[in-house]
Amino acid sequence: MFKHLRNTNGSIALISTLIISAFVVILAVAMTENSISVGYQHVNNAASKFSRNFAEGCFEEALHRLELDTEYAGSTINFTDGSCVITVAGDSSKTINISLNYLNYIQNFRGEASISTQGHATNASLSTWEEI
Repeated sequence: MFKHLRNTNGSIALISTLIISAFVVILAVAMTENSISVGYQHVNNAASKFSRNFAEGCFEEALHRLELDTEYAGSTINFTDGSCVITVAGDSSKTINISLNYLNYIQNFRGEASISTQGHATNASLSTWEEI
């Protein structure tokens, strides 16, 4: 009966190798998952920074159009990787809303602008803007 148990040459080494291999595979999968998660965070952070730059450009365009036409109510601006929808409301103090779609990353911004006229010149200035 005990002869059968004595002929287990290498079985302990084989079982140990399997347990260690399973542990290494679990560790590798966890590290890979963590790396992918960190990568997504970097992509989202970069997209957010680019979105803010594009939003600033959309605000500048809105101000320029308000200086040309104080009744400007908004428009859509398309660019290579997305678009921004500008809506303007108000009389002397204008509220500018920007809905920006950049690489399917959507952000909304709101800014306050004031319009002043000196002679024949109309000036529009953005006092504040923020993400909403």
